[in-house]
Amino acid sequence: MTSVGDGEHGQHDRQEAPEHEELGRRSLAGSFARYDTLVARADALSVRAGSSLAGDRSATPYSSAPDQLRAGLGVALDHLHAFKIIVTDGGAVLPFAMFTLVRSAYEAAGTALWLLHPSSRDDRVLRSLKLARENRRLVHVAMQHLERDDPGWARTLAALERNRDARPGLVGVDLRDVERVTNRLKEIGPLLPSLFQSPLTLWQTSSGMAHANGSMILLMLDREQVGPSEHGGADFMMTPSLLALAGYFDAALDTIETALDLWDRRN
Repeated sequence: MTSVGDGEHGQHDRQEAPEHEELGRRSLAGSFARYDTLVARADALSVRAGSSLAGDRSATPYSSAPDQLRAGLGVALDHLHAFKIIVTDGGAVLPFAMFTLVRSAYEAAGTALWLLHPSSRDDRVLRSLKLARENRRLVHVAMQHLERDDPGWARTLAALERNRDARPGLVGVDLRDVERVTNRLKEIGPLLPSLFQSPLTLWQTSSGMAHANGSMILLMLDREQVGPSEHGGADFMMTPSLLALAGYFDAALDTIETALDLWDRRN
C-alpha cells in the first residue's frame, strides 16, 4: 500500500489490461523453457585446449578467468531459478522479490559478459585480476570487522601480482580500482541491442524496487485506489505488470545467452 497526492477517487489508477496480463503469462512460460535450455548450455561449459579461453586460464592461475565467468553465469541462473519457482511452484507474484532476483542476475551475468568482452588478452586478464582482488578485499574487510586474523590476504595479493607481472604488458599495473557495476553494464549495452531497455537502466530500475525506492515503486507498479482521498493522499493497492516482469526476466536471459555465445567464440 502507498499514498498518492490529491485527486478524484480512481484518478491515479493504472492497471494492466487483461490481454496484456495473459500475454505476460504466455511469455513467462516460453521464457522458462528457454531458461532450461540455457542452464543445460551453462552446465556443459568447458575450456578447449589451445583456445583463447585456455590462454586466459593459463594467464590467471590463482583465480582462473573462465572459472570467474562460470561462477557469474551460475549465480545469475540460480537467481532466475528462484524467480521461476515463485511463479511455477507457488503460483505467486511477489514483485519486490522478483525484481530483486532479476537485478542480481543482471549484475552477475553482466559482469561475466564484461570480463569476456575485450579483444585483448591483457585487458581480459587485467579485469579478471582486479575483480579477484576486489572480491578477496571484501572478505578481508569482513575479517577486520570480526577482529579476526587474515593471513590469506597477503598471500592473495602476492599471487595476483605474480600473475600480473608474468605478462610484460601488465607489469606493475595497479590492481586496486575495479570498474563499478554501473560502468560494466554501460559498456556491455552495445552487445545487447535487442533489449527493451539498456542493461544499466534495467539494473537501476530493478535496484530501486529491491531498495524500496518509493519513487521507483510508483514508476514500476500498477495501482488501484482502495480508500478515500483524505488529507492530501489516499491508499492504493500496488501490483506488478506480468508483461513487464516477463520482459525483465527475458532481458536477463538475453544477457546470459550473449555471454554464452561469446564464451563459444572465445573457445
